[in-house]
Amino acid sequence: MEQIDFVDQQQSLPTTPQRAPRMRRTGSVRAGHRRLTADIPADLHKRLKMQALREDRSVTDLIVHAAEYYLRKL
Repeated sequence: MEQIDFVDQQQSLPTTPQRAPRMRRTGSVRAGHRRLTADIPADLHKRLKMQALREDRSVTDLIVHAAEYYLRKL
């Protein structure tokens, strides 16, 4: 019995996957601001989150306020 191929020779060749062009990260940092990453103890992080909830503010607001206060006192 004869085998019937339903794919022509061009389609049967292996293809290399095309990579999508890399998109430049736009990020969510507002103009005039810089992102800061710091490793802090887990208990301090939890306390910051709880305080931010109590004050209906973001952790970022608390950190910025604390840093500004600290630097004014130097």
